Amino acid sequence: MLPSGWDVTTAVLLAIVAFPVSLVLTRFFMRVNARSGIVGIDVHKVSKPLIPEMCGVSIPFTLILLSAVYVLIGGGNSLMMLAFSLVVGSAAVVGALDDRLKMRGIYKPLLTLLCGLPIVALGLLYPNQVYNPTLQVPIFGVFHLPVIYPLAIPVAISVTSNTTNMLDPLNGTMAGGVSIVSAALLIGVLITNPAPSSVFLYSGLLFAALGFFYFNRYPSRAFAGNVGQLSVGAALGALAILSRTEIASIVAMFPNIQNSFFFLSKIKRFTEHRALTAKPTKLLDDGRLASSSDPKAPLTLVRTLLVGQPAKESEIVSTIFGLYLISAALALITMILMG
Repeated sequence: MLPSGWDVTTAVLLAIVAFPVSLVLTRFFMRVNARSGIVGIDVHKVSKPLIPEMCGVSIPFTLILLSAVYVLIGGGNSLMMLAFSLVVGSAAVVGALDDRLKMRGIYKPLLTLLCGLPIVALGLLYPNQVYNPTLQVPIFGVFHLPVIYPLAIPVAISVTSNTTNMLDPLNGTMAGGVSIVSAALLIGVLITNPAPSSVFLYSGLLFAALGFFYFNRYPSRAFAGNVGQLSVGAALGALAILSRTEIASIVAMFPNIQNSFFFLSKIKRFTEHRALTAKPTKLLDDGRLASSSDPKAPLTLVRTLLVGQPAKESEIVSTIFGLYLISAALALITMILMG
């Protein structure tokens, strides 16, 4: 049975609540974390202000809370909501552990592999009710992958989590970028296959990210921390699988993929930015950012944008958002062409 317009409208209206919930929770964690000394230095500012860290926990908290409410009012696919919540929640736990314990770089990719297991397990228990192993690829056609697809799910969650984590070097880039990506994929879902649960989750991610973005935008008053970055990336990965938007999600997240490729091609291993002896950018006396001249410095998307042309942080953030808008538009076109 096709969903009614009211089902979709209800999904969007409930998801809009994610904005004020995320906004209030972010403000709450800003105060609590600042008092508790959970702060980070904004290294891209001359004054080096201390900013409350781990405030991005408001996003997974909001998503899980509203998913539960959506199921309780009888408006959502309970299996889909459970799978999504378990993935996002487990990724948030991994991020929180890393924020507090400062784990080595290799542990995050390994631990986030485990975050995809709830989808695999529920898919085995309830065949064809959680995910569909048939992958539609533009130009190349349709591929039925009953063995490869479930094996690839943990890898996909790990990749989306860690690429999102890696592209949050400047104020607002993660939250703003995710908002653009989720908005484009939401529009694509509404145009091609407005399943209420998919509409709700993409809308919820959009408004939860915007609620956090209000405080995280330049000049940032709250940092997401790994708890926010990994859980948001996991949410995008889970939604790509649960909503069958795999190819479009890859296209939409191209800035993240490009940044990770640049970094790994130079460093050739998983490592934390805090462990790097040479940083990809340097702060000039006038407050502008410039590309590092150290040959050992990793190559990143931000560094490539600064080669030969130092710029203000706000200008680089705007450029990155422009890249996201282009990728998001291409992802939307991809979804429309795929139907």
